[in-house]
Amino acid sequence: MPAAELIAAFETARGRLDEAVEALVPLTIEMAVAAVAEVLPGADALETEGEMNEDWGFTLRIRRVLDDDGRPLYDVETAHDDPQVEDRLDEVGSEYLGLLLDLTGDEYLGRKVVARPEP
Repeated sequence: MPAAELIAAFETARGRLDEAVEALVPLTIEMAVAAVAEVLPGADALETEGEMNEDWGFTLRIRRVLDDDGRPLYDVETAHDDPQVEDRLDEVGSEYLGLLLDLTGDEYLGRKVVARPEP
């Protein structure tokens, strides 16, 4: 059995990690939505689909972008004429949504709506 001091240090560090994750998750979502809103003004929520890929890795992709009334500003089925929008959605998917999966595990698998946290 590890020494009591090692166990205490581990538990303290684990607690700090849990607190950091709790703070980072809503910030990550806010960053994702804000980055999308730069190319799709009015964006308020991202409708996502999370799944396990053929390499057994989790992926989270944007299916639709919604405004604050729930109206779609973007739909993956119809895509968008502006390549900047498509590029930004890919960036957000790999940067912020990838991080969200790293932080939360399988919490966002399936179809979900990732919305700006309430103030």
